[in-house]
Amino acid sequence: MTGPVSGEGAAIAGAADALRALPGYAGLGPDDLILSHFSLGRFRPFEERVQAAAEAGFAAMGLYIGEYQRLRAEGARDPDLRAVLDHYGMPLVEIEALRGWSAAGAERAAYLRAEQSVFAMSDALGPGHHVQVIGPYAGTLDDAAEAFAGVCDRAAEHGLAAAIEFLPEMSNIPDAATAMQIVTRAGRANGGICLDCWHHFRGANDDDMLRAVPAERIFAVQFGDGPRQRVDPDYYADCTRYREVPGEGEFDLAGFLGLLQETGARLPLSVEVISVDLQDRPAGEVARRLADGTRAVVASARRAAAQAGPGRRRDDVRPGDGDMREGA
Repeated sequence: MTGPVSGEGAAIAGAADALRALPGYAGLGPDDLILSHFSLGRFRPFEERVQAAAEAGFAAMGLYIGEYQRLRAEGARDPDLRAVLDHYGMPLVEIEALRGWSAAGAERAAYLRAEQSVFAMSDALGPGHHVQVIGPYAGTLDDAAEAFAGVCDRAAEHGLAAAIEFLPEMSNIPDAATAMQIVTRAGRANGGICLDCWHHFRGANDDDMLRAVPAERIFAVQFGDGPRQRVDPDYYADCTRYREVPGEGEFDLAGFLGLLQETGARLPLSVEVISVDLQDRPAGEVARRLADGTRAVVASARRAAAQAGPGRRRDDVRPGDGDMREGA
């Protein structure tokens, strides 16, 4: 494939132009935090989730499409869910996640039903900023690009962006370079990547690979901490059970934030900490710990960068220059 994919959405410039400026979020900046859905577990009472995010000072939140479908099946009405968000002043900007987007046949029909649920949720409770798109994909990279372009085109009709999240070992989109090949070949203005620092550190851990991603194609940044070595040899189990509050693990989060600064990405951080140690704790307690830990890491990283001065690369700034576990 030598150029942008042609297809069903090639002529929807008007809808694409109506999207909010990407990769920016309306009303949100790099000092704001988003509470990612799975940080409070897969299922919690909706108002408890929203209240916890608001009271901990998160500026926005995410929601899992499976949770939205569950709430609707149990009788929740869109206006009632929207009223809860409005009561707490909590925008819903992050939707997780679309799988099977390159499927064919009967699987394709099932996928399209899930996609329509995403769009319905964004229309009713958003507008969302992006929906995360995860692999695996079927066929070649060109096939993946064509399928992803279709996702973007349909999402654009709802003012929504699509962000591929790379997942080492769990899919055939294992790193940022592969995700960007699909995004570039698709050639859609509202197509980009979701950069989860867990999958960066646990996967390629290649800073130059991230430097090669244009800032305007980073649509979302998910943030959390973890031990340097795996707790469980199974990748899925490890990343859905043993993440840690920012500043309480061993990841070089100061370095990661410095790398984002280098790329020019100026986005809020979506805090995603999936932890068996936290899942049974009260939602308010978990949200406060995540917010406080993230803010402390960000403040410490900024102090370290300021001490290093403009002449030093971020690789030269280590926690010893300004301990990333230090309070704000």
